[in-house]
Amino acid sequence: MLKLITHNWSLKLLALAIALAMWLYVVGQDKAETTVEVPVEITGIPADLLLAEPPIAKVQVRLLGASSLIRRVVSEGMTKQVDLTGMGAGEHVYQVLPEDLNLPSGVRVIRVSPARFTIKLARRESKQVPVRPVLKGRPAKGFEVVEVDFIPPKVTITGTKQDLEDVDWVWTVPMDVSGLKRDRRLRAGLRLPRGPSLRLDRPWVEARIKVRPKAPRHPAPVPSPSQGRAPADLDPGPPLSGS
Repeated sequence: MLKLITHNWSLKLLALAIALAMWLYVVGQDKAETTVEVPVEITGIPADLLLAEPPIAKVQVRLLGASSLIRRVVSEGMTKQVDLTGMGAGEHVYQVLPEDLNLPSGVRVIRVSPARFTIKLARRESKQVPVRPVLKGRPAKGFEVVEVDFIPPKVTITGTKQDLEDVDWVWTVPMDVSGLKRDRRLRAGLRLPRGPSLRLDRPWVEARIKVRPKAPRHPAPVPSPSQGRAPADLDPGPPLSGS
């Protein structure tokens, strides 16, 4: 045992001296305390599930340690990884622990806010709904839009059952028809309905806007005074007596 300890004793002594010097250097530095924003990265969401509500984006972590180490931590950044592989529908609570942050020795966590957060998963539902147009502006004088159709005419929207209940169609973003004299084709962006879990299977559809000249308007014929019966409320007066 003694031989093992004394083997290459000079190198071991040198290594000990270097480690001691580094420790004294770190301990001797000014202490710093700072708050760092740590992003929360979510991975592994099962294919048949989805996030029922927007998850927490980041947590606040209060750190204490040597100034140089704190600066290094801030420059390199940290993340809190959340792997949802194998999780089922429902609420799942996660905690941010110091060992999750891969901090260097000499830096410690004073406070995490929030220390716990919840991620809610729900079953993925889907339905097909028709696309409805939103137009802005007016065609050229004497013209009018007679029809707007889409390719495809329906799109698939996914989300939780609760968010999908009130979705019966999807509106386009406003399509400008100002000054049109002929049919027009364009890409029409789609507006996502309200609902935190809702997602569309495509961001746009092809719109075909059909424009035609306005049909001339003929005024309705006005009957002459001699035509038709007298109005019921017009009293013709007593009959004339013979002379």
